Amino acid sequence: MSATSALSLTKQQQDLIDRLVETGRFDGANDVVSTGLRLVEEREREAAAFIAGLEAEIEKGLASGPSEPMEPMKDLLVKFRTGKI
Repeated sequence: MSATSALSLTKQQQDLIDRLVETGRFDGANDVVSTGLRLVEEREREAAAFIAGLEAEIEKGLASGPSEPMEPMKDLLVKFRTGKI
């Protein structure tokens, strides 16, 4: 079952849809919008997975014990730039 929604597009958005349809890459505006939504959905899944990975690494770090002091960033950058790391 398909739902119908009205969209308000800027002139630039409508021009883009028109160009994409004219090239034959898409069958119509619905095809362009559906493809765009699939891409947004994919990007959201990737972002959620990335955030979940970051959260897991944070938890792993917190569970590893107390933090230890490290060299100042300036010193680390010098070592990195001189190839000593």
